[in-house]
Formats: sequence, structure tokens, C-alpha cells
Amino acid sequence: MPHFDSMIQQKILLKRKLLQNQAVVNLLCNVGNNVAEFEDFKTGSKSPAEPLIKTHFYVPGTQTDDKNFITMRSRVVYTDSNVIKETGITVYIICNEHQIDLLQGSRADLLADEVDRILNNGDKPLFGLGGIKLSTADEVQFNEGYSGWSIPYVTHEMNREAGIID
Repeated sequence: MPHFDSMIQQKILLKRKLLQNQAVVNLLCNVGNNVAEFEDFKTGSKSPAEPLIKTHFYVPGTQTDDKNFITMRSRVVYTDSNVIKETGITVYIICNEHQIDLLQGSRADLLADEVDRILNNGDKPLFGLGGIKLSTADEVQFNEGYSGWSIPYVTHEMNREAGIID
């Protein structure tokens, strides 16, 4: 298996799961301040939330329309053998500060909770050998007008298999 294939697949799978989650789609698309009054937006690949979930690192500019985003960044933590490697995926919850306050709490906190529930879904991990582990999480200020969470996770994946050299 190539070194980066597992990280590509992690991000694709996470995006697919996020787009299937009604709470995530609603939190990204609705701009009101009361979750109880949110309209249910379409889920799946045709959802209006699709362009708001990016499989690459992205921070909106200060001129961007008031929107909320989930973005991702991968890294190889280390490869200590030819069989297993430790990888990391950092999920960024980026909320427009005009929309972050909800009657039920912070939009960023609610999105971070949904992401964590998807990644740590009990006995059936989304990916990784033995599941995924939250290392730390920080509330962060992105560009002016945007704040949210930086949530790094680590997991173990299959690495390239060693071959015999003739």
C-alpha cells in the first residue's frame, strides 16, 4: 500500500460520513441561532453542505460570505517499520463569529461533538487499526471573523510491505 493512500481514504470516508449526518449538515447550512428551529437540509453527496466540508486545509478569507466549514489536514506521525505507520488527521471546525452563538451552545462545540462521535463510534472504528485516538484539542481563532476548533487525532494504518531485494 502506498504511504499516502490510507490518508486519502481517511479523509474521503470522513467527508462521506459527515455528509450523511443530519446534525452536521444542519449546523453547517442553517444560519439561525436555534437548533430546534433548523430546517433539515439534504444529506449525502448532493447536499448544500458538500462544498463546506473540505478534504484539504482551508481557512476562509475575510471577504468570504458568512459560512461555516469543516476542513482536514493529514500527516504521517512516524513509520517505525515497513508494516505499520502512525498517521494523524486534524479536523478543523471553522465557524463564522456572527453565527457561532446558538441557544443550545456554540455551533463550533456542537460540530466538534458530532465529528468526535463519528470518529469514535464505539466498537466499530471508522478507520485505523484499533480505532482512532484524540490527542489534544484547542479552541482557535482563524482569520478575523472565524473561530472554532483544531482537533488532532492519531491512528495506526498499514504501511508498505517490505519486499525482498535480489
